[in-house]
Amino acid sequence: MFHKLITKYGLATHLALLASLPVVLQPFVSDRILGVTILWLSLFALLWLLVEPSILSGEHLSTARRRVRREIARSPFLWFAVAAVVFAAIRCWNDSIVLCFNPEESAWQISQPVLAFCPASVPGAAFLPLALSIGVGVLLVGVLYGLGAAARTSFGITFALVLGVGGLASSICACMGVESLLSSALTAFSVKPYLGTVHGIGCLVAVTCGVHAESRKWAAARLPFCLGVAGNVAGVIFFAPPLVSGVYLLLTAFLALFGITFVSRTSSLGGMARSAIMFLFGVALALSLLLAFAPQAVSEAKSNGFDMAQAFPEVYKQTVAVLKRIGGIVWKESPWCGAGIGAFPLQVQFLADKADWSILPPQVVTAVSGYWTVLAERGILGCMLLGGLGLILVFVWIRHLIGAIVHLRTKDDAYVFPFACPPVVWISPLVLAVVCLEAVVAPVFSGKTVLLAIVAGMTLSAASFPRKPRRESSATDQEK
Repeated sequence: MFHKLITKYGLATHLALLASLPVVLQPFVSDRILGVTILWLSLFALLWLLVEPSILSGEHLSTARRRVRREIARSPFLWFAVAAVVFAAIRCWNDSIVLCFNPEESAWQISQPVLAFCPASVPGAAFLPLALSIGVGVLLVGVLYGLGAAARTSFGITFALVLGVGGLASSICACMGVESLLSSALTAFSVKPYLGTVHGIGCLVAVTCGVHAESRKWAAARLPFCLGVAGNVAGVIFFAPPLVSGVYLLLTAFLALFGITFVSRTSSLGGMARSAIMFLFGVALALSLLLAFAPQAVSEAKSNGFDMAQAFPEVYKQTVAVLKRIGGIVWKESPWCGAGIGAFPLQVQFLADKADWSILPPQVVTAVSGYWTVLAERGILGCMLLGGLGLILVFVWIRHLIGAIVHLRTKDDAYVFPFACPPVVWISPLVLAVVCLEAVVAPVFSGKTVLLAIVAGMTLSAASFPRKPRRESSATDQEK
């Protein structure tokens, strides 16, 4: 029995920790520790994927291992992941961009990397992106090829639970006045990336996987469902601008209603009521934390954040215009590989005019717009890799959507196709749309671990469509 549980849920737990634990640790540890954590979690998840993948109906463990290894070897996504890791490794090694003093010209200047026409970075800035590229590759192939139906739901519940615990912990620290988290809670749209995006994605995963677990009558998932909703709602309210958190909360409420309707069609009215109670209790817990314990400055910032004049003040618009102009100059100087990871703040010191410094903050981190930040620091090749990852996730989702339509067209539920699929399958287009809109006005892609949460949510969504059984039998795509 114990070995069966390990085989069924061990890989799902490892992948969920890979996707969520770095996000939880991000406010409390250095980038170096964060990168090492991602590498170790990636190693354990990869070993588990190759040794103990989920066993589908009609399989033995040895058959499951051969299936997973064959699918990974044949997958074009593997080679994309290898290319991304090689690109990141070159950038990590080519890290000689520093601000130095030239005695011959008696002036400060930015040193050139050893390989001038290759991806580069400032010292230490590219290690975390390298670890992220490895983690994203493992997460992508692991969720797509290594998990069965029950394990995917377990992955979503665990992912949302760990994120939720981290969101509650960070929110409590902000209420207690911890400076770094309190300043993050006060952050509106600014030149720094904010923490709330990952918790917004966690809200969507928590509510959809929670109601799906209730439809499967998993009593043990009810408390994680509630905590996942509460923690992620608290995280997105505290650590995202009110306009962004409002969008995520509206989408969460919509998916909750959709999921409760899904449960009512596949389970009893009691299951529907329990799903609604768990969701409402989680939201109430998060709101009570904000209303009862949040500092007055945080409460005022959140209540005033829906005013467009305060959300986008004139100084913010001027800052965006200045940094957009500088970002364009930086990109034109190195169009293919960019200025290098972490080099944009150095470039600003030389390209900003005297009048610009009356507008710019003392420490510029990004170009505000997520697109200009990526283009200026990573160039066309870096944008192609990031865009390629998005296209892969969209392609996988559309392919599995078409496969589900073909598979279910002869079923009784074919006329209500949206309710014939688990609610989690509809996360992917919502996440993609919101993140792409956020990137226009905020440096979303510069968030340290946001890519893990995006890939986790979209890959889980694509992999959860109903599929035609691998063997001609009455068995479905369920685990033993």
